[in-house]
Formats: sequence, structure tokens, C-alpha cells
Amino acid sequence: MKVNEVSKRYAKALLAVAKQKGMHAKAFAELQTVADSFNKDAAISAYFENPMISSTEKVTAITNAFQGKGLSEEVFNTLMLMAKKNRIQFLPEVALAFQGFLDIEEGVTRGTVRSAQPLSAEAQKELESKVSKILNKKIVLTYQQDPKLLGGAVAQVGGWTFDDSIETHLTKLNEELNRRAN
Repeated sequence: MKVNEVSKRYAKALLAVAKQKGMHAKAFAELQTVADSFNKDAAISAYFENPMISSTEKVTAITNAFQGKGLSEEVFNTLMLMAKKNRIQFLPEVALAFQGFLDIEEGVTRGTVRSAQPLSAEAQKELESKVSKILNKKIVLTYQQDPKLLGGAVAQVGGWTFDDSIETHLTKLNEELNRRAN
């Protein structure tokens, strides 16, 4: 998902306020929860994206949905400001930008691991440890099962690719055999 400049500004402002109060992790969790509800329910997204619905109605909807429901003041105020400015539809992008800024500040690099079979918790921990040691960074990986892989795994972290798939090993073996034969 591409993040626009407006979303980055809201994310930066919320992160600055949340960090001052030492509640940036909580703010991110709340923001992500609300953004997930936008992403999962097309009716919610359609409501807030509808230009025929006034910002006043959107503010009322946000107030009714979240006021007094345990959301931090900082996140609630951000939602209210975005609704007043008729930009609440950008909330998923704001959450993504917030995570990106938080990752930069905390030195976290995110990546994806595709594997033929689901990896055990032990294997995931070992893989994260190895990649973290190689890149000398904190690593957070998400795991996906890829039926196109014959076996093994492929990790893409930052600009790096760690390919330990059977297909790659077979290709290298084939190249080596061809080189020796010629």
C-alpha cells in the first residue's frame, strides 16, 4: 500500500505526541485495530469515503463509535481531526506510516518469509535470529505459505533476499553440473 504525504503527516504528529507520553506502542496498537476494522468492513470504508456524507456526520459516527470505549485520547483526537478534515478514509495509510516511522526510530526492519510448509515456532525464531545476526538489525518477519515453492523458504527483508528454496538449490546444482560437463 502506498502512503500519501497527508497520511505521513498525521502519523508523524501522532507518533510525536505518543512518544512524549511514552505510549507509542499502545497508540500503534489502537490505531492498527481501528484501521483493521476499516480494511475488513467495506461498509465502513464506503461510508467514510463517500463525499456526500458531511464531515459533521463522520465526526458524529467516530464519536459514537469510539468515545468512552477505551481508546486513548491521542488516537481519539487524531480520528476526530481526520474526520473533521474529511480525511478519515486515509486511516489505514496513517497506521502504515505510523508503523514505518516507529520502525525507523526503533531500528526495526520488517520482512516476509514464504515457505512451502508452515514453519514451526522454533524454526521461525531460528530464522529471525540468523537474519538479524547477518543484517545486524532487529527483524520482524511475517510468514506466508506459498504452494508454488517445492520446499524450503525464501525470506525478503529490507532490500535483501535469502533464498533457501529447493528450486534455487536445484538450479545451482544444474548450473554446477553443466559447468563441470563443459
